[in-house]
Amino acid sequence: MLKISEMANLAGTTRRTLIYYDEQGIFKPIKKTKNGYRYYDYSQLYDLMLILGLRNLNISLEEIKAIKEDSSNSITKTLVEAKEKVNNEIHKLKQIRKVINQKIDQNTFSKNQTLYEPVIFQCDEVNFWCSNKAASCTEEEIAELFSSFYKNLNSLTIMNSGLSGFLTDLSLNNPPGYVDAGFRIIKEADFITDTIIPKINKVAGNYACILVENNEEGIIKGLKLLKTFCETHDLKTNNNLWQINFGDSIIEKGTTKSSWLEYKIL
Repeated sequence: MLKISEMANLAGTTRRTLIYYDEQGIFKPIKKTKNGYRYYDYSQLYDLMLILGLRNLNISLEEIKAIKEDSSNSITKTLVEAKEKVNNEIHKLKQIRKVINQKIDQNTFSKNQTLYEPVIFQCDEVNFWCSNKAASCTEEEIAELFSSFYKNLNSLTIMNSGLSGFLTDLSLNNPPGYVDAGFRIIKEADFITDTIIPKINKVAGNYACILVENNEEGIIKGLKLLKTFCETHDLKTNNNLWQINFGDSIIEKGTTKSSWLEYKIL
């Protein structure tokens, strides 16, 4: 027979784990002396390896007990559930990787950008989730709208600030009107969710853009410069202002430190 340390070494686990499994009734020694020494048989190794394998799949001890009691049915059901958990974890990790890559890209891209310098960008088509329309820019209303909107998504989406922001109903001919313009919170629809959330499409094409500081003064200043830029180059735009967050984290009123103001060129 094998001592507890020998069985643990053979299975690639620890003595403490085997003691715990014994106490929980998951995996018991074939013999236990009055002095508390545990002894195992070589044939028990395969049962222990199965248990350790199931634990590596994050299957609970309670579920393992059920499998051991009814292996023919329980193990299939449990493994199907474990597969679903793994798929969810893979999806989550892909989202995390996307967030990290976007942060790296943003930091690299930002070094080559200048505030308040109008440019024309060729933008790809993007589908956004969008909130209900708000008509006030008070901190309270934005916070309530922001909270309600992101509760319908998941916790990772708040980290991914790259394609999020606001869609505002505002003509480029009226920069001061930004203060009172109606707006929606938007976030790139980059994963599938069971929650029903309204979507809006940002079409591909050339956009007149400017990077600004994300405060009322900075945005209005940027809108005025963008207006002059479009007039100088005889560019016509629609009345949808895409205010896309640009930076590492949300700091105030659902925005990052700076943002891109973008108008589709007609």
